[in-house]
Amino acid sequence: MDRTHHTSATSVRARLLRRTRALVAAHPSVSHVGPTRYHESSRSTSLDVTFNINLPSEWKPRGHSPSGVRRQEVLRLVLPSAFPMHPPEPSLRPDFDRNLPHMQPWLADGRPVPCVYDGDLTELILRDGLAALVNQIAVWLERAALGTLIDPNQGWEPVRRDSYRDRVIADVEALRALVDRRGGHAFLTSDYLRLSIDNRTDAFQCQVSTTTAKISPKRTLPILSEIRIVSHPPLFRGRSLALVAWPGRHPSGKPIIADLYLPETVTTIHALKERAQTYGCGTELGHGLRWLADCLRRHPPSGPFCLLVVLLARRPYNVIATHSPIEVCPYVFDVVPPNMSLDDATTAVRPAAHHHAVSRSLLVQLSGGDSSQERPRWTLVGAGSLGSKLALHLARAGNGPEVIIDKSSMTPHNAARHALIPTSGDMQILWTNAKAIMLCDSLRGLDQAATPIAQDAVNLLAPKARARRAWSSRSWAVVNATASVAVREAFAGAVGLPAKVIETSLFAGGRIGIITVEGPDRNPNTNDLMAEFYALLAHDRGLAGVLLDDIGTTTLQNVGQGCGSLTMTMSDGRLSLFAGSMAECLLAKQRDGLPDDAGEFIVGRLSTNGLGLEWQTHIVPPVTALASRMDGMKWYIHVHQRAVDRIRQAVDRWPQVETGGVLMGRLSEYSRTVHILDILDPPEDSQRSASCFVLGTGGLRERIDRYAEATGWSLYCLGTWHSHLSSSGPSDVDRATATAVSMARLTPSVALIHTPGGYHVFLTDAEYDPRGTKR
Repeated sequence: MDRTHHTSATSVRARLLRRTRALVAAHPSVSHVGPTRYHESSRSTSLDVTFNINLPSEWKPRGHSPSGVRRQEVLRLVLPSAFPMHPPEPSLRPDFDRNLPHMQPWLADGRPVPCVYDGDLTELILRDGLAALVNQIAVWLERAALGTLIDPNQGWEPVRRDSYRDRVIADVEALRALVDRRGGHAFLTSDYLRLSIDNRTDAFQCQVSTTTAKISPKRTLPILSEIRIVSHPPLFRGRSLALVAWPGRHPSGKPIIADLYLPETVTTIHALKERAQTYGCGTELGHGLRWLADCLRRHPPSGPFCLLVVLLARRPYNVIATHSPIEVCPYVFDVVPPNMSLDDATTAVRPAAHHHAVSRSLLVQLSGGDSSQERPRWTLVGAGSLGSKLALHLARAGNGPEVIIDKSSMTPHNAARHALIPTSGDMQILWTNAKAIMLCDSLRGLDQAATPIAQDAVNLLAPKARARRAWSSRSWAVVNATASVAVREAFAGAVGLPAKVIETSLFAGGRIGIITVEGPDRNPNTNDLMAEFYALLAHDRGLAGVLLDDIGTTTLQNVGQGCGSLTMTMSDGRLSLFAGSMAECLLAKQRDGLPDDAGEFIVGRLSTNGLGLEWQTHIVPPVTALASRMDGMKWYIHVHQRAVDRIRQAVDRWPQVETGGVLMGRLSEYSRTVHILDILDPPEDSQRSASCFVLGTGGLRERIDRYAEATGWSLYCLGTWHSHLSSSGPSDVDRATATAVSMARLTPSVALIHTPGGYHVFLTDAEYDPRGTKR
């Protein structure tokens, strides 16, 4: 090394140590900082720091607290050569009581190591400086003295097991479910990987199943096996057993509780039995080990095999971040059939780190939900780019769909935005299965089974179709992510659908997103809500400008269908931006409930820089539902609240004469539904009298076209309305007027009459007269 560079590095290190000493000494709890000591073997530097502990007055004469913490504690800080990128390690005096919570399971040169911070110490000191670490140490010592390291309100601090090389994956809820008041043991099957490290030591990665293993001394154990799967470095895959033991109750009937905190010190079978005795399950563990030893005597010489032991300790209150007082403590050691020594104090036993198995309860907990709540039963229609992302987002929160419906199979272009990823190489032919089936397969990896239905949702919604597997009266909702007008129409026209429909769609190349949520008894329904979205365009020029920018005079009926096809081009990032927000909306409504007094649609807009979204909720009251007949068929007329209000205002303005205007909205031939969204005031040349209203024509066509154009022609003229001063129905003049209007239209025309007793409505078209008979 260049001498100048070495001298410079040494000088920098010296200045850093001087600043560190000064900073530590400045802390109000520090009374003295000893000299720095350099350790050549580890290239580290240590400081002995004396902390003053504020003991209560009754303890001061003794000079220590009941937990053994002294009025002055000397703590050693070891600064590694890479400090501050690597944090200092604090250690206590060698005789400091290790039977305290928040203590690391290892020693540093024979000195106990306190766990002073719940997180990464490097992140702490780089973010808040070394003073933050010194402060955490001072707080830890104060709480150790007062015996408040464990806060019952926070929960029981589990034994630190995060530093071990052996790891056990287990469904903690399934293990806790084994615990009863009698106490006992159980054998479960387990799989493991044994990795040989430097040809001397092994590391185990174990996974415990929820399957009970039935073993008996009368027959050979077929469960134990191990094969080499990788040569260099040696890696073995094995199948073995997990012995689980849990405590029972005292003769008084009270459950046995392990309320003494102990650091993990088990290294032998003898120590394991002692620890089980401390946890109150020593007898149960002993019975299990003896039974296993008897079973192994018939096994031919083989092995070694990894045996897993899990002790379940019942704590005085819930373990931190759980809803249970049961703490899971796993251990691993080798057994070599046919012999199994139960009293050999030299047989090595190693504590293992516990990792939760992928389970729905774990996913719910990590997503901030309540794992005691049942998984909502809901159906996803559309397993394409948007639908697949919604399914996986919700599944990762533990609330994935119960049923997935999609008629299509995967094709290569789906890789651009689909949540699933194709295999590499020449086997992409495997990525051509039904989308619904492939997405359900992925959900199983998140511990959530789902039923795939590779059919057209439109057919499932047809009258007399058998759709019992698709949804039920217990379904939370049906989420339509197809961006298909046909599917939306089918849902809107479905009779007797037992669940509300929520629709998610993207428009304008992924610059606009919409979520619609049906109201009580599906009023307003999914078509009503989409019609309200179209009506918003007439009043929100900014929104209309984005939607109509690229489509000219193309109707909005065709916009959005491309979300699941090649016709809508956008990046996966943009799609994911909307999908994430939509998934959060669905998750919130699953947890908080769907609206029970109105429907709503939520519009999301991409920010100018393309990096964010702004969402706005629009509440939609139930529509006024009317009915009429034409050509022997029943038609449904939905008068939206905006139109109801404007009609009422017009009638209030002209109470002594009949008045009227033009109906604007849209019509569905499939569901035979007319959506009356808005009202245009009559032209000035209209005539009003107590017995008649005659709609004028001056400038009417221009006003109708202007309104329709503002909505991308998604809303158009439906017909006319007028008022009666009495509760009478349509007159001959009304029918003749309706006939004249219908002759100029290719779609049915609506004639709506407002009376003091309610509405009257009838439909006409060019082929049928107002009474529904053919001309």
